[in-house]
Amino acid sequence: MMTARQAIKYWLYGSCPGFAGSFRYFGIRIYFPKRALLFRAACEQGVFEADNVRLLQGLVRPGSYFFDVGANIGLMSVPVLYCVRDVRAVSFEPSPNTLPHLRRTIEQSSLGDRWTLIPKAVGMETGQVTFSVANPENGAYDGLRNTRRVEEATQATVEVTTLDHEWERLGRPQVSAIKIDVEGGELAVLQGALDLLKQCRPFVLLEWNKTNLKPYDVTPRALSDFAHANDFLILALPHLNPVATAAELEVQLLQTESFLLIPAKGPNENS
Repeated sequence: MMTARQAIKYWLYGSCPGFAGSFRYFGIRIYFPKRALLFRAACEQGVFEADNVRLLQGLVRPGSYFFDVGANIGLMSVPVLYCVRDVRAVSFEPSPNTLPHLRRTIEQSSLGDRWTLIPKAVGMETGQVTFSVANPENGAYDGLRNTRRVEEATQATVEVTTLDHEWERLGRPQVSAIKIDVEGGELAVLQGALDLLKQCRPFVLLEWNKTNLKPYDVTPRALSDFAHANDFLILALPHLNPVATAAELEVQLLQTESFLLIPAKGPNENS
């Protein structure tokens, strides 16, 4: 339940004429769809997913890049850019619900010289895909598959790229951290980033949700096998509990959706 102050903020920026549609967040005006779930969450939490934000702020290295895959309205990119003053953020967001608002936020912000928008989905190969779109307020659930967590309103055709492709296009910069939240398609994003992961050895913060994974036919074992095959350790958040096996991952998925991949080898230790 919201406090009185939170409720006033939600009403003012969510419904009040002349104020509705945007709010200040880490000094940046964030634009959002009407009644957006992430706006409500930001009002309730103060800092959206504060534990994950603090983790990213600590992991992103000065002078490097941060890739925000499934950026939505920018609630992860903005605090990273605010805290790490010379980091560059690349936000990937294809949703027709969210994309116009994120683009407006970036264009009107003071961060445009360090913040790049790539208006595409991310997967394991480039091309075009059908994208499942919910009502605007539920845009946080949009994705490449219909997870049925909310009702699908329509479908759209969007461009899909890979992290390796965009990393190459940017000149193969050092990427120190990646956040992936794409409603079940996280493994495909990782599979399309093998060169980046091998060369940069970034930290990867991602969401794994069994309900979301089911439409992709992805099992916890597939996620665990990928991490181990590519020399990443898995920690369950927020308590940084080590996850050594697929069975342990199954158990942790009952308690959390947030996980951190830590490179077991540094960028100069690959064979």
